[in-house]
Amino acid sequence: MTTREFQFIAGDLALDFVNTVGNRLGAADEYFRTAADVTRWARLAGLLGATQSLRLTDPQLRAITTTRETLYRVFRAVSASARTSAAMVASVDALFARVAPNHRLVIRDGLVRWEWRVPATHPARVLGPVLASACALLVSGTFAMIHECDGEHCGWLFLDRSRAGRRRWCSMRDCGNRAKARRHYDAIRRA
Repeated sequence: MTTREFQFIAGDLALDFVNTVGNRLGAADEYFRTAADVTRWARLAGLLGATQSLRLTDPQLRAITTTRETLYRVFRAVSASARTSAAMVASVDALFARVAPNHRLVIRDGLVRWEWRVPATHPARVLGPVLASACALLVSGTFAMIHECDGEHCGWLFLDRSRAGRRRWCSMRDCGNRAKARRHYDAIRRA
């Protein structure tokens, strides 16, 4: 797996969305360069079917990345303090208010479900579920479990659901292994 591949390791859809910038704290690598990139992420996240594609204008693509960056700022601040503020909640609420009119309850196969009533090509098909997930993180109180990866330059966020609450890495396969290799190299060099 390359680092540029989308990874769903954060434990929450909104955080996986935020983690679509690689090496965020170093030489950042934007994963959402085109509508095709966002479509691929949305398919992998289960928000679009295999044959569905977003049709995004440049302003819509910018709105998606701007929304992502707003969520990043909110959840990074939460990861540092395990607290929210009125300003944080207001910024997420304002974003959700834009897509909320497209959210409705329906009955399918005898079950009540939420549905997004916009075409698969519309940006709200991605932003709606992502923002609903972000709101659920804030409302449920699980925001206190958000941590930032300790990996050098990483900056990815994740829910720490470990028993001891001391998870340090977004993924042991990436940042965790690099840190272990760096410690091993340093120990050999010192010896």
